[in-house]
Amino acid sequence: MRAFPQEARILPGPLLPRPLLEGHDSSIELLDHDVVPGLPGAGGAPGSMLLLHGFGGDKGQLRPVGDALCPEGSVAVHPSLRAHGDSHKPDWGYSVLDFAADLHRFGDALPGDLHLVGYSYGGLVAAVSAVTWAASRVRSLVVIDQSFDAHPDLHVADEWAEGSLLRWTYDFGHLPDLLERLGIPVLVLAAADSRNILADERERLSRRNSASFRMEFIKGSHADCLGNTDEITSAMRDFYRDTVREEKETS
Repeated sequence: MRAFPQEARILPGPLLPRPLLEGHDSSIELLDHDVVPGLPGAGGAPGSMLLLHGFGGDKGQLRPVGDALCPEGSVAVHPSLRAHGDSHKPDWGYSVLDFAADLHRFGDALPGDLHLVGYSYGGLVAAVSAVTWAASRVRSLVVIDQSFDAHPDLHVADEWAEGSLLRWTYDFGHLPDLLERLGIPVLVLAAADSRNILADERERLSRRNSASFRMEFIKGSHADCLGNTDEITSAMRDFYRDTVREEKETS
């Protein structure tokens, strides 16, 4: 994993983990995260970004995407999800709802308008967060090679057994409907050689293509598709230009 320099804090500190009651230790641990200012010459995203890595990754996994797309004057926020990087590792609590709640705990320190991006499991966490925060905070969502369907046969009883069980035995196929009703534009990027999004779901998602929902294919397998940074960022630039800014102009 490539090492990236720490950035100076340029956002206000979150209200948590200050004690909820005077003299009481709240014992709330917040996610380790980097806040990266948009780079001169970069751009494509219409504003600030929140980028979520997949299982086994950390806050640096989507750094090349944020560096390429976050415009000058905005920020890209890269957290390490619970049990990843330097973030806390509780003994239990690995539902997608737990991961999303961790983001909410420092959400007050994030920019008011956000463009969410998530790879693999981080894409599901981003989708749940987008539904929860809704269009008052979330302006768009990009999901990179993550299924919304239940696949109980993919559950593995390893060190991630709880998270695996709660992910693969529950169907999240209603999330695209909710996102559409909330007016949040969505781009799903499916890796061509991946089995994470199976053929029947690919067909269903492709049929949803509309002004606010887009599905496209990128090269590679689930494990190596992030290496195609230029292809991913090109598809995202087109999505932001054609969909997100059009939504803004008509709102």
